[in-house]
Amino acid sequence: MSDLAVSRITATRYLDELSKIGILHKQKFGRDNYYINVALYDHLGNVNVR
Repeated sequence: MSDLAVSRITATRYLDELSKIGILHKQKFGRDNYYINVALYDHLGNVNVR
C-alpha cells in the first residue's frame, strides 16, 4: 500500500464502502478478500462480441 500512500486499513475501508454501495463485489477466499468490479469485468468480457 505504500505506493498509494494509504494504510491497508484505509484501503480496506474504502473498498468496503464501494462494495456497500454496489460498485464492487466483495468475495472472500480463505483469509483474503477480493474486490471485483463486476460491470467492468462483464464489459471487458464482451469486447469482441458483436
